Amino acid sequence: MKRLLVLAALVATLAPAPATAAEAKVSQAGAPFPYRAFIVSEPAGRRLSAADVRVRENGEPVSDLTVLPAGALGARLGVVLLLDTSESMTGKPIVDAMAAARSFAVVRNAGEPLAIQAFDSTARNLLALTINRRKIDGALSGAPNLGRGTHIYDALNTAVLTLSRARVSAGTIVLLSDGDDTGSKAAVADVVARARAAHIRVYTVGLRSSAFVAEPLQTLARDLDGEYTEAAASSELSSIFHELGTRIANDYLVTYASTQGPKQRVNVALDVAGSGRIVKRYVTPPLPTYGSGEFHRSLGVQFWGSPLTMLLVALLAAGLVALSASILLTQPRSRTLRRRMGEFVSIASAEEGEHQGQSMPDRVFTGAEKGLSHARWWDRFTLELEIAEIHMPAVQIVLWTFVGTIVAMWLLAVLLSGIFAVLGLGVPFIIRSFLKRKLRKVRMAFGDQLPDSLQVLASALRAGHSLIGALAVVVEESAEPSKREFGRIVTDEQLGVPLEEALDRVAKRMKSRDLDQVSVVAELQRRTGSNSAEVLDRVTDTVRERFALRRLVRTLTAQGRMSRWVLTGLPIGLLLLIAVLNPGYLHPLLHTGFGKFLLIVGAVMVTTGSLVIKKIVEIEV
Repeated sequence: MKRLLVLAALVATLAPAPATAAEAKVSQAGAPFPYRAFIVSEPAGRRLSAADVRVRENGEPVSDLTVLPAGALGARLGVVLLLDTSESMTGKPIVDAMAAARSFAVVRNAGEPLAIQAFDSTARNLLALTINRRKIDGALSGAPNLGRGTHIYDALNTAVLTLSRARVSAGTIVLLSDGDDTGSKAAVADVVARARAAHIRVYTVGLRSSAFVAEPLQTLARDLDGEYTEAAASSELSSIFHELGTRIANDYLVTYASTQGPKQRVNVALDVAGSGRIVKRYVTPPLPTYGSGEFHRSLGVQFWGSPLTMLLVALLAAGLVALSASILLTQPRSRTLRRRMGEFVSIASAEEGEHQGQSMPDRVFTGAEKGLSHARWWDRFTLELEIAEIHMPAVQIVLWTFVGTIVAMWLLAVLLSGIFAVLGLGVPFIIRSFLKRKLRKVRMAFGDQLPDSLQVLASALRAGHSLIGALAVVVEESAEPSKREFGRIVTDEQLGVPLEEALDRVAKRMKSRDLDQVSVVAELQRRTGSNSAEVLDRVTDTVRERFALRRLVRTLTAQGRMSRWVLTGLPIGLLLLIAVLNPGYLHPLLHTGFGKFLLIVGAVMVTTGSLVIKKIVEIEV
């Protein structure tokens, strides 16, 4: 008899722990530092207030504690029931497991969202996080389908992700399994680390079976601030889940503001009335950093301190000196009669009055124009502006182009990189291309109108007009720019310029080889008195055929011209886009010698290819 009593005492000693202990359980909850939050899980029937909790950090007492029950937290918490649905749960175990889940749902905190998931070799979501009682009852009304395998860690990882995406301050997972893990892809260390980072605790319930191994469930509960409970038979599950639901519903959130500095190891001692002292540890985060931590000079400092700015300022100063010298050297040295008389009487010259009435910018433009007038290209440039009907003075176009080039080079150097400043030199070419385009448009319009003008000219000659009289008729009947150019011919002839010479001048202005033939007709009429109307008809037919052929060639080469601009602009546009979106991506290309070499080679190849395509598609007719 005595031996039986000793054996009974030994069995009682080795028996598994009850479903819940008498002490409180503490786990960390999410809160932005310096605020700290802990979930205190009290046994059923015990209530906490701020007076029942004392907290010390590294031995120093913490004041201004806040203690809130789970019922006041609502959606800040969340629970996932994770049920094993492997084939070993067939029959009474799965029926009892679903009954236990219903028991848990009855006593849970009604304001805390609940999710239900099942797992075998895969994890399945039976119910998303919700507080809707009808949906919960519907999900637990029947037993789920069973399958092969028991992937505990994969299922736990899925449950952790569910709570993490819900952004709860603290989550709870209740895991039921009757076997060992049979091949999860997720590593247990990764799952535990992810759960800790999300402040999720795990309660595990083991159901004894032929394949049951308790150690994995015990390790998970110990590492994740939960408890492990073991059921000898499935009939015990309802009471276990009832006690777990009651305890989780009796959670309290303890919050306070920490006074510890950054990167400090902190020992937190929580004294809970009736449960003794519970110790937790954490490390305070480092101070927040803003930006990359690198020193960046302001745009003003970068501008005035860059070598490019020094070069541009030197060029600007040299230009101003040259402009001043040009203005001084172009001043008339001879003393006119009006100037000499002005030394004795108050007579203001027209030139002096003009300069006195000019503002400083106008004086600069006037002086610059006098300086540029000696250049060989200046007369041709002003002539092209006149033909293109651009009314801005030529000197202003030149000076503003110079200023725009300097500004573009500086902006590219500051915003992107110094090597991109070279692209700013493209501003004069862009302006020149725009002016050339307008000039070409006027000349093409003149060429398009020429056949009709020649037809009117021939008709006027048949009507008995002289050649100059017929040209006057053309002036009256034509549209711009033909009206203006033929009017110039008539005016020159009236001023004594030979008609063929006046025609040659307009032909050169418009770069019209067809008009040269009209000049030949004029010279033939002057020398031989030939039938000009008949000759003009033939010239008109030739011009029309050449015009049609020219239009056909432009149509056939349109794709080549478009390809030229697309292939030329695509690398430049892509380079600028990458530099804006991800500047670091171009670092090897812009800040290494080999990268700059490749950039230069690429620029040369793109330019060469563009010029080659231009040469191919430009066909003179």
